[in-house]
Amino acid sequence: MRGWWIGAACLAASAALHAQGSVEQASAAAPNRSAGEVSAPVAPVTQAAPPLRRIPVGDAARRRRPRAARPEPLTPSPITDHFALRGSYFLGHVATRAQFDSANGGAGTAFSAEQTLGLSGRTSQARPELIFRLEQRNRLRLNFLDLRRSGEARLSAPLQFGDQLFKASAVLQSELDWRQTDFTYTYSVIRTDRFELGLGAALHLIQAEASSQVPHSPQRAMYSEAGPFVTFAADGTVRIDRHWSLTARGQYFKMTINDNDGMLGIYHADLQYRWRANFAVGAGYEYERVYVDLLHTDPSGFVQFEVSGPELFARLSF
Repeated sequence: MRGWWIGAACLAASAALHAQGSVEQASAAAPNRSAGEVSAPVAPVTQAAPPLRRIPVGDAARRRRPRAARPEPLTPSPITDHFALRGSYFLGHVATRAQFDSANGGAGTAFSAEQTLGLSGRTSQARPELIFRLEQRNRLRLNFLDLRRSGEARLSAPLQFGDQLFKASAVLQSELDWRQTDFTYTYSVIRTDRFELGLGAALHLIQAEASSQVPHSPQRAMYSEAGPFVTFAADGTVRIDRHWSLTARGQYFKMTINDNDGMLGIYHADLQYRWRANFAVGAGYEYERVYVDLLHTDPSGFVQFEVSGPELFARLSF
C-alpha cells in the first residue's frame, strides 16, 4: 500500500512540472499579452482580387444598346402595296375659257368653249392609274387624261380666233382635245402600319389642240401647244381599320417667266374598301385646274381649263 501512493505522488508531481514548462514557453512567445487574452487565428495570405469592371448605366447604357429595327407594316393596304393597277370611271364637269391673239399683236376675243362653241360641259370616261413602290419608301405614280370634245354653235357676236375673224350668226364646228400624262414621285417621310405621308415632285406632259371652222368654207382657225410642266406633290394614306383606307393627294405649282404665266393644281381624295387582300373598290373625287397665259409668242393668248367630278374605281394590287 505504501508503494502505491508513493508512485501516484511521483506521477502527479511529474504532470505538474510538465504543465508549468508549457506555460513558460507560451509566456516567452508572447511576453506583452495579458493573462487570459485569447489569441486570434491568423488569416491565410491570399492574392489580391483584380478591380471590378465598370458597368455603364443610365444614358451611356442606352447609347450603347443597339436599337431594334421598326417592324414593317403587315396589314394589306395601300401602304403595303408594291404594285397597283387602278381603273376608274370618271363623271366630270368641264369648264374652258380661252383667248387666242392674232400674229400681228391684235387681241383676240375671250370666249367660253362650252357656251360660245357649243362643246359639252360633261365628260364620262375610263381612266387608268399605275403605282410602283421602289423598295419601301419610294413610290412612282402614273396618271392619264385624254379629253376630246366637239360641238357646233351659231355665233351671237363676232369672234376673233387667232388671225381668223368669224362674223356674227356664222355656224362654227369646233374641236378641243386635251391630253395629259403625269409622272409623280414621292418619298415616304412617315410610314407606319396605319399612316403614310410622302413628299415629292411631278412631271406633267400636256398637249392641247383647238380648231374652229365654218362648214364648206375656207374659214378655219387652229391652235396647238405642247410642253412639260412641273409641280410639287404630297400624298397621304390612312388605314382606318383592316378593310377601310382613306387616301388624299395634292399637286401644285405656279410660275412666271418673261411675262408668261403658268399654273397647275391637281387635288384628289378617295375612300376604298379592301374586299380581298389584293382587290379593293371605292369612290373618290378629283379637281384639276390649269392656267396658261402666253405673251409675245405665236400663238399668244391664254387658256384656262378646269375639270372636276366624282369617280368609281376598282384596284388590283400586290
